[in-house]
Amino acid sequence: MSAADHSLHAHKQGDAKHAHAKQVSNQNLLLIALVLTLGFSGVEGAAAYFANSLALISDAGHMVTDAAALGLALLAQIISRRPPSPKHSFGFGRAEALAAFVNSLAMLALVAWIMVEAVSRFYDPHQVDGLTVTVVAAIGLLMNIVVAWVLSRDKKSVNTRAALVHVMGDLLGSVAALIAGIVIQLTGWMPIDAILSILVSLLILKSTISILRESYHFLMEGVPLHIDYLQVGNDLKNVPGVLAVHDLHVWEMTPSFPALIGHIEIEQMSEWPEIMARINEMLLNKHGIDHVTLQPEIAGMVDEHTHGEELEDEIKKSNVIHHGDTFFVTCTSPDGPHRMAYHAWGNPNNPKVLVCVHGLTRRGSDFKTLAQAMSNDYYVVCPDVVGRGDSDRLKNPMLYAVPQYVADMASLIQHLGVAQVDWFGTSMGGLIGMVYASMPKNPIRRMLINDVGPRIEPEAIKRLGSYVGQAFSFANRADALQRLNEICASFGSHTPEEWEIYNGPMLVQKDGLWVMHYDPDISVPFASVNPIMAKAGEMAMWHAFKQIHIPMLIVRGGESDLLSAKTVAEMCKVNPYIRSIEIPGVGHAPAFVKSEQVALAKEFFS
Repeated sequence: MSAADHSLHAHKQGDAKHAHAKQVSNQNLLLIALVLTLGFSGVEGAAAYFANSLALISDAGHMVTDAAALGLALLAQIISRRPPSPKHSFGFGRAEALAAFVNSLAMLALVAWIMVEAVSRFYDPHQVDGLTVTVVAAIGLLMNIVVAWVLSRDKKSVNTRAALVHVMGDLLGSVAALIAGIVIQLTGWMPIDAILSILVSLLILKSTISILRESYHFLMEGVPLHIDYLQVGNDLKNVPGVLAVHDLHVWEMTPSFPALIGHIEIEQMSEWPEIMARINEMLLNKHGIDHVTLQPEIAGMVDEHTHGEELEDEIKKSNVIHHGDTFFVTCTSPDGPHRMAYHAWGNPNNPKVLVCVHGLTRRGSDFKTLAQAMSNDYYVVCPDVVGRGDSDRLKNPMLYAVPQYVADMASLIQHLGVAQVDWFGTSMGGLIGMVYASMPKNPIRRMLINDVGPRIEPEAIKRLGSYVGQAFSFANRADALQRLNEICASFGSHTPEEWEIYNGPMLVQKDGLWVMHYDPDISVPFASVNPIMAKAGEMAMWHAFKQIHIPMLIVRGGESDLLSAKTVAEMCKVNPYIRSIEIPGVGHAPAFVKSEQVALAKEFFS
């Protein structure tokens, strides 16, 4: 089966039979309502003429238009049953919405006429036969209740609901006429006839406008009202294997039958059947969309005239506040494209962006507490560096290095569409930030460097090597979390709840075992470093650090084995833009989940 075959979706014959049976049932409901309404409208019209009642005339007028509306609705349902043809490949399902639209326009005209006539009669009351009005209105009320009950059994069809609005208008009209008749009999006060007619018309107007808007929205192929277009786009982008989504369209082919078309960028066409299966399952279960047509495209081969960024632009223009929502940006490497995940807090329209980048074996969720605290002032973006968390894994492990990470961060910031960002970098994230900030025309405005510097102490390298990429698997999550907490003991003293927030996301379940979230191969470049390479790297980092001319705060854990007090002093000596602070009782590295540490960051970035 070809990739194109997988993008098509066929409906089961059983579904078609069920829909056909339901349409026949709906037609019977409309036919019953039509006969009852048309029969009584003649009786009420004659009574209204002899009683000289506007309330009764308006009710009779309602019933005549109801009969026409029901007839139109019935005709529309008959037409909608016609099968697709070479000239109408989608069939005639829109006939129902068209009928609803026309019915609503007719109802608006009737409401306008009644209100004009009512105002005229308010100033010039006519003599009304209260007894006749009362009797006929009571009979009409009972009949309208029956018709409304019949039509209310079909709640999904906008066509039937439009007809029901007409009938409800009649029902209210009958109530108004009944009240008017009683008041006139008891008091002889004629203006009540016109006043109640206006009130009923206003009530009907609200429902009519609602149906008019809904049918117009449907006819204009708007996104179904119960479907969030932006959320559909986000969910598609989060399907494993999907690199990007563009030219996405969602509409209703017929009422209650949503459809979706779009273009999906993937890495290899051989993966498409599996990706399409995941997409179909997600769209059906989460959004109720089961008619899906998607065109797969190989990333990097998309026509330059397509609209790959439109969905991202719409998301950014929306007023949605993010609360750790996950997004993806496509980055490039010598091995080809890969996706980097990022988690966001705050308003995406906020021009102030704070990028928080984690350490070697960590992920963006490390900054959840800090991001929540900063999200009122910043749009906080916390990426999972490639090879970690929700981001892709690289085929060549030697690319797990700072140059690739810097390139990915540049892609992220370009993707965000901002000219400047503030930077919070812990350990490896600090190194990435220093290299990036040393580059010409970089976007970093100010930077907090958390427990790292150009020189990394040998003891820390030895400690990292003892667990990075090493076997870590547990059958029980509690045991895995306990072991991870022991590894991270240098981060400081934390409550069980804080450890869960900080370390819980590091654990993922794979093949029934709890393992670390990252690609074990991130240790390959780390393990390949020899003393000569380490010294050369240190010299390069010192050179980069001296080129940074933005406000910087270096935070050191008082017991850190990675960043020495001597290195901090030297950093402050060679770069006048930096100041330092030390957090006592903490090793490598301060986790910034404690309120006093969060306050420190807020003060620096304020």
